[in-house]
Amino acid sequence: MKHYRVLIVILLALTVITATDTMAQGKSKKKQKSEKRGGGPPPWAPAHGYRAKTRYVYFKDYPVYYDNDRGVYISLSGKNWSVSAKLPDILKGVDLLATPKIDLDFSGDDPQRDYDEHKSKYPKD
Repeated sequence: MKHYRVLIVILLALTVITATDTMAQGKSKKKQKSEKRGGGPPPWAPAHGYRAKTRYVYFKDYPVYYDNDRGVYISLSGKNWSVSAKLPDILKGVDLLATPKIDLDFSGDDPQRDYDEHKSKYPKD
């Protein structure tokens, strides 16, 4: 009878350990998925259906685009364009909710190639 109780305690302990490990792995996978896609749209973007409708957002007062599919900013730095998941320095301190943005009808991977056209079509305010 004593061996039976020890066996039950061991089985219960293994069940608890396995369940805890499985729950932790599930949370970790969800977190990784969320991090991979950037945790949703940025705070300045409308959340519901935004990504499905528009891939690129052009900040018309700045040489910056935001790629909703990849969750990255494409910005002009000197003479070169750079891609980064971090907010470009030129937008730091800018009220992104209030700054003018244009949803671009562009399906390629490099909207910056048409920057001169975008700049003249959507002049600064």
